[in-house]
Amino acid sequence: MAAVWRLTPSAFARILDGEGASLTGGRWNSRGVPMLYTSSHLSLCVLEVFVHLPLVLRLNIPDFAAVRLAIPDDAGTTRISAGKLETMLAASDPSAACRAAGDSWIASGRDLVFTAPSVLVPEELDLMLNPAHPRMRDVTIVSTRVFRFDTRMWAALH
Repeated sequence: MAAVWRLTPSAFARILDGEGASLTGGRWNSRGVPMLYTSSHLSLCVLEVFVHLPLVLRLNIPDFAAVRLAIPDDAGTTRISAGKLETMLAASDPSAACRAAGDSWIASGRDLVFTAPSVLVPEELDLMLNPAHPRMRDVTIVSTRVFRFDTRMWAALH
């Protein structure tokens, strides 16, 4: 089983339904499209979450949960290459291009996993899971722990 990481507010640590992403939309999904965002490394999760936190929340950031998930090795995967991501980011509306790819993947129902290079650290992968896929039942929570952001990450804001 492949291990991936998720960083989420503690109240949602055991919920893998993609509802949070459905409510707000994300890089790879439109509002109303459930998707579970994970990363290949916990450190990448930290960066991905931090850049999306509004400035006001960074000043009083709550505890999060670091959740390690196991994904079946034989789960189908759709991959976005670094070159394809570059093309999407160069589009007249990069956000729409990325969301269209993710929404199309979810609609196909074909694969459990959708991988793409992180925009923040292109050498590392973000892995999105389709919570409606039949193989989602085989995704397991391996561990959870409290995660606290180090205040030095926003010390210059004070």
